[in-house]
Amino acid sequence: MVRQSVRTGAPTSSVRASPPAAEVDLAAWRRLQLVGAASEVICRNGVEGARLKDIAQEAGVSLGMVQHYFRRREELISATISAMLELTLATWRSVSEREPDPVRRLFALLRFQVAGWAPFTKRWSFWIEFWSAANRDAALRSYAEDVYARWEAPFRSAVEAGVETGDFTPEVPADRLSLILMSLADGAAVHVLMARDSLDEEGMFDLLIDMACRILGITPQARDLALRDLPRTISPRYPEEPEPSGSIDWSPLIGALHE
Repeated sequence: MVRQSVRTGAPTSSVRASPPAAEVDLAAWRRLQLVGAASEVICRNGVEGARLKDIAQEAGVSLGMVQHYFRRREELISATISAMLELTLATWRSVSEREPDPVRRLFALLRFQVAGWAPFTKRWSFWIEFWSAANRDAALRSYAEDVYARWEAPFRSAVEAGVETGDFTPEVPADRLSLILMSLADGAAVHVLMARDSLDEEGMFDLLIDMACRILGITPQARDLALRDLPRTISPRYPEEPEPSGSIDWSPLIGALHE
């Protein structure tokens, strides 16, 4: 089968956009377009409420086109979860590769919990809807375990690096620290979504930093130095600050479509 490609349009995060101004595989681009639309629908309606008809409408395409690329709804849901996870891991990799200082690396990862490649409400709503659905679906539950393990790995790596260099002096065993930090971030995010009057995004970040310093033994001097000039939004192009947007930034995955 001949591989189709296109060269049109400008790079954008919109799920209704034309392919970016570069040679890309058209089928792969369409699949990503539908994944982007599915992520928006899941944020609004949950995993169980994400119908192919609604996803097609969100993407601005026909139901037939959705079914051409994803024959089953479950296939599209799985692809969407994988794409959202890959965006997260792309950010983890970028921060880890470009930030050798363990304290600053950890703080960047904590900052990402608040401000990343998608608006706070949209990103956290997606994952909360996924965890909720996984609790009721055996197939998703098995997938969720793998997602969580891969999500935790960058935290564990940053903590282990800080312990090795002596920047972290925790009293808690190292293999428990990443779990504590992730559990704190998850719980704080739910609180921000449900009770913003008592805790907002910046309050969540302050809480994460305060608790990280307490359990890891980070000194005030090391804390202040690590926070100095730390980007407010953490993206796969770290430390570059992305343009403010109300949409999910799919550009890291668009790059993988180039021929």
